[in-house]
Amino acid sequence: IRVDTEISTSNSNTVAATTISTNEDSNLFLSNDPENLDYITDEANFGVESNELKVIDSRPDTNKNDIGYYLFNKLPIDDYLKYSLLTNHFKPNGKYSFPILYSDDNKHSRRFLINWLNNYSFLVYSPYIEGSYCINCILFRNVQGQKLELFVDTPCHKYKHLKHFSTSWKSHINSQFHQNSTIATDNFIRTYKDPSLSISSLIDKNRFDKINRNKTILLSIIKIIITCARQNIPIRGHCEETINDIRKIINGIDSHSGSNFIALLKQRIDAGDELLRDHIEHGPKNALYISSLVQNEIIDCIHKYILNEVLHRVKNCLFSIIVDETTDTSTVEQLNLSIRYYDNKTHDIREDFLAFIETISCTGETIANVILDYLTTYNLPFNNCVGQAYDGASNMAGTYRGCQALIKQKCSDAEYYHCSNHCLNLSLVDSCSISYIRNMVGTIKEIINFFTDSPKRMQALRSEITDYQDEYICLTNKKRLLSLCETRWVDRNTSIETFLELYIPIVNTLDKFRHGKLKNPAAEQLFHSINNFQHIISTCISCFLLSDVVPVSRLLQTETLDFSSANQYVDDLLHKFEQRKHQAQDYFHNVVYSHAEELCKELFITPSIPRHSVLHCRKQNVPICNPEQFYCDHVYLPFLEDLINSIKSRLSSLKSGRIVLLSKLRPELIVHENLLDLSKHLSKQFADRLPSPLQLNSELERWQKKCIDLLKMNDGWRKKWINELIQEVDNVFYPNVRILLIFLATLPVSTASAERSFSKLSTIKTYYRSTMKQNRLNGLAMAYIHKDIRIDADEVLKMYCQKYTRRLEFGVQTME
Repeated sequence: IRVDTEISTSNSNTVAATTISTNEDSNLFLSNDPENLDYITDEANFGVESNELKVIDSRPDTNKNDIGYYLFNKLPIDDYLKYSLLTNHFKPNGKYSFPILYSDDNKHSRRFLINWLNNYSFLVYSPYIEGSYCINCILFRNVQGQKLELFVDTPCHKYKHLKHFSTSWKSHINSQFHQNSTIATDNFIRTYKDPSLSISSLIDKNRFDKINRNKTILLSIIKIIITCARQNIPIRGHCEETINDIRKIINGIDSHSGSNFIALLKQRIDAGDELLRDHIEHGPKNALYISSLVQNEIIDCIHKYILNEVLHRVKNCLFSIIVDETTDTSTVEQLNLSIRYYDNKTHDIREDFLAFIETISCTGETIANVILDYLTTYNLPFNNCVGQAYDGASNMAGTYRGCQALIKQKCSDAEYYHCSNHCLNLSLVDSCSISYIRNMVGTIKEIINFFTDSPKRMQALRSEITDYQDEYICLTNKKRLLSLCETRWVDRNTSIETFLELYIPIVNTLDKFRHGKLKNPAAEQLFHSINNFQHIISTCISCFLLSDVVPVSRLLQTETLDFSSANQYVDDLLHKFEQRKHQAQDYFHNVVYSHAEELCKELFITPSIPRHSVLHCRKQNVPICNPEQFYCDHVYLPFLEDLINSIKSRLSSLKSGRIVLLSKLRPELIVHENLLDLSKHLSKQFADRLPSPLQLNSELERWQKKCIDLLKMNDGWRKKWINELIQEVDNVFYPNVRILLIFLATLPVSTASAERSFSKLSTIKTYYRSTMKQNRLNGLAMAYIHKDIRIDADEVLKMYCQKYTRRLEFGVQTME
């Protein structure tokens, strides 16, 4: 029961009065006179008119050095905290109001007396528990399991305790238990401050020496595991070695080990780690800390350490979720969860990997529940989630039962954005449906497979490139063909470009395989497929047009890219394509057709148009006989038009209302905006996000003026990345503009970071490591992916020792 006191005045007589709160929410009016403490009035709900005292019915804020707080919450207490509790425990001052405790019949009452704390240095009072303890006996309790109730296992916090306090306390301090604890306390304090040569201190020093030795040994083991995880080195071998086998390896009797972990242990010992050698050779077999179970526990601690670092960055930040799915080598569906946010400390836009989550079902509801459960587990507020990016599959993008729709029910601001890279890729798939381009891509794929399937053919191609490189019009350092990517059509242009550079060596090599000892039936067909003008001109058209798409695709995969910049890059690409369309004859003749003609001269091919047997029934034009005009009208322009239309259609999400509205805050756009209309729309849509909504209009005026000055000083501000722009927005002068720009920066442009994590997954969980469990996978993945986060081996050791009771002493209290 907590009480408060006030002074009420009536008829010039001052009376000190106290109200208390009972479980039945009734108020009892008590006299604060010490002579009347044992008296309680029978009248309930009695009080002083307007000066009734405020009842405190909850625990007060406790001091960090409060033993009751750590005992009640079962928190670990290390040596540093022990010393702090012994030397600087919470001590109430003379004005502190201790709670009144009543007897069972409510006829008598007692208070805790502050004089008791002044008279007994090892008696402490805990406001969190509202009771007293013997600090010596709590921190250095008897290890034999002797049980003492009052002041140790039970605080002094009841009426009967206070009534017989003197008797109980004298009995406690005279006990052997208390005397032993007091000696241990004195030794601990002396040793902690400055170890002396006393016998007790020497005993304690020996304990600390053992703890430091054990820590040094375990740190060596932890550092080996960190190195393996960082470098993606498999830790265990195919077979588990016995302790005797490991000791033979360490001693050099048998130097072979199938485990990288044991090999690195031996290397560390050979480098001079004698403590580790002695531990492995003579340590107890059940406490060597080199088993697979220990490795998994340490990897789990590494995982939690890195995850805590990432979550600490995201704390109180707006964020977006990025999710993608793949199947690993053990045919398990792995869901990749990443998070995008603006780091206020480093001023970077980050897309950090969080976890691989194994899923049995891939329905939208299942995936949504997995994501929401993860956010709940790690205390990521739904209200801070402002965006979500996935691919366009129906289970993710469905309007009603899709993952994005179900998540938006919980996170109202989390708009769904289809990955921009996927959209660009799909637009290329649409435009490459023209028969000339489609046939060219198919032929290139067959030729690449023809060479890559045989080392002899690939060596013949390399020899052709090396021996006759100086004779070719397109000199290149490339020695081999690149396979066409099955899923990323943008990356196919790199393969097509390489093929075009090696076109002449490829034709000559295929020609060699048509005759003599190297004769191959497929070579004849492939030779005639590419040794013609139609294939050459189609390859040139595809290569030169798609070369403008590749840099845009790479920019869309950049973490620091925001939607306003992405929209600008796509508009520039479309503008360039429109120019190519209006200047089709010049560009096609000077760039595309001229390069095709040079190749034809080297290969002795005459430019020609394909033969058609179908009459022109629906066109009123005369058949074209000029090859240049024919391929410009029938291949180049249709391919370009399909590309433009498809990009406009697929990437229309870049011009959604929220993105366009927030993009107007950029310097190059706000200078032309009507601020009243802009302020009105921003306030309407983001009122709950703005720190000072009423100041938005005046703030926009100041921001517009600053942007005008910035553009006058340096026109490069038009192309500034969003994170660089946010650094220029002072949080004091532009709090609303800053939070809106951070909102824009947080929206996810693509899911490229999730796909990069899948690339790491394929190198971690390989065919030989396909039985890896999920916890181990996530721990290794966090260490391998987040190389920018420094792993503190000492903190990992502390987390490992706190998790369970260990056979060796490490000076860290467990959390069990």
